[in-house]
Amino acid sequence: MKIYHELSSLQVSNCTACGIGNFDGIHKGHQKLIKELLRSSQIRNIDSLIFTFEPHPSKVLSPDNNIKFIMTPNQKQQIMKSYGIDHFVLAPFTLEFSRMNYKDFIHDILIDKCNAKVIVVGYNYRFGYKGEGTAYTLKEICHEEGIDTIIIPPVKYKGQNISSTFIRNLIERGDVKSAAEFLGRPFTIEGFVQHGNGIGKKLGFPTANILPEQELVLPPRGVYAVLVSWKDNIYKGVANLGIKPTFNGDSIRLETHLFNFSRKLYGEKLEVMFIDNLRPEFKFNTAEALAMQIQNDFIRAKEILKLI
Repeated sequence: MKIYHELSSLQVSNCTACGIGNFDGIHKGHQKLIKELLRSSQIRNIDSLIFTFEPHPSKVLSPDNNIKFIMTPNQKQQIMKSYGIDHFVLAPFTLEFSRMNYKDFIHDILIDKCNAKVIVVGYNYRFGYKGEGTAYTLKEICHEEGIDTIIIPPVKYKGQNISSTFIRNLIERGDVKSAAEFLGRPFTIEGFVQHGNGIGKKLGFPTANILPEQELVLPPRGVYAVLVSWKDNIYKGVANLGIKPTFNGDSIRLETHLFNFSRKLYGEKLEVMFIDNLRPEFKFNTAEALAMQIQNDFIRAKEILKLI
């Protein structure tokens, strides 16, 4: 997969089937778009291209909203690569770019730079200055240029339209189990293991500590049953997302204990997949009381993860 971080470097020689969107979470709705994109590229024997923005337009247009995201740009990139996308564009989004007329975006970017012959978008996609471009104006202009436009209708699950906003709300409520159903994969926090203060080891439950990305949406502080990916292997465990109130902590960390695992992981990259919510984070009166609760957490987590 070829990756583009600047529009100046974007010049695709082969014709493309081009998918456009923000793709936060790459949920089941996005997956339907990507599947249609890949199908169209294979039928026509042309390249597949995903066009998105970094940073997310809302960060530039509504900076005070402080929106959090389901995945990092790196996670998004890796998942797109796993689908076999040929070209992945992370176009810089600026105030200047936001003022581009939607017709200019179609002609100057999608046609001239992306060499699009098929364009795939969601039914509610808007683009160009003040969002004046819609999926249907896109289809009308592209038809005049001999370009096919495929508009993906709403994708529903359990009667609910799937959207990144809805999934963010599920995660913020701690319903990571439902979030995984709408995403098509578990909500995941990735990061490099850092040195902690060794409290888990002293209690008899050593942990791998990760500092979550600040722009990532987080579930409530609490204890979760998790799967952990490290070097293409999957391990079962329990993670505490919180501040360690029993020990007067003050910064959010993700501390994960892997079952039947004894290796040191400092500096290693882990992907922690949230499977189910076990309980909120509590302040215990003693370290011994906390250790007893952790044992109970392990029992519950193992029962949940036994089914996976």
